[in-house]
Amino acid sequence: MTLTDQQLDVLFRCVGGGPIDRASLVFFGNELGTAETGNTETSVLKFVHDWTTGPKIRVGEGFVTLGTGAMPVSSVFLRLASRMALAIKHKDDRFLGTLSGEGKAFLNAYIAEELYRTGTACVDLRPLPQSTEECWEYGNVDRKAYQKMFNFRLKKQAGGKWRDLRVSALKAAFEAARGALVLGCGERHNKRAFFETTFPGTKFEDVRLGDGTEMHVSRSPRIVLSNFYSHRNGVKLSGLRSIYQYLSEERLI
Repeated sequence: MTLTDQQLDVLFRCVGGGPIDRASLVFFGNELGTAETGNTETSVLKFVHDWTTGPKIRVGEGFVTLGTGAMPVSSVFLRLASRMALAIKHKDDRFLGTLSGEGKAFLNAYIAEELYRTGTACVDLRPLPQSTEECWEYGNVDRKAYQKMFNFRLKKQAGGKWRDLRVSALKAAFEAARGALVLGCGERHNKRAFFETTFPGTKFEDVRLGDGTEMHVSRSPRIVLSNFYSHRNGVKLSGLRSIYQYLSEERLI
């Protein structure tokens, strides 16, 4: 699809969803998916419409939307993130184990009614929705230039109007979420570089858990960066349980 300047402006300004200024837990993702509509172009049209007409919280030059829409309960990431949120909320790692039929219904209700509505929020590093990280459907946006724009590990950082706008809004969003626990999901090295360049003085330590899960951890502010939440090629349910136990033992929650 071809993005208009108006669509680009809205997409780059919206850096997340949920009550960012009141959240105790913020998930730091890569970019929005398209599971809600099943189609990239339809997702863009829906997001732009909802974000320009619905309630939002201003964060610097950008905003965080308060209209989450119909959250797809089938999303693997949302199910895993919700399990973690529930474990932290109730201080109970049983949410990170095998769920009964009643437990699955409880999880579905949480995704549909509470996730990114009360107590939790999300922030996304990049603005353009993708069905998968390999799929690229934007005819007037150069993919390599876009990826370089959000590669914070480069010695020479990319600049430009859109990139500067996004970074400014991201910085303001995390300032609004000061005091919340930030859980980074995916691209942990790149997100570490983002925080180190955007918030100079942020110190991370490398942590490797007993099951092999690797993380970058900052204690002040509280930031834990791991790989993507996924049953196949990321942090599986067992890894999330290990992360939860670490957070509990280290008194980060």
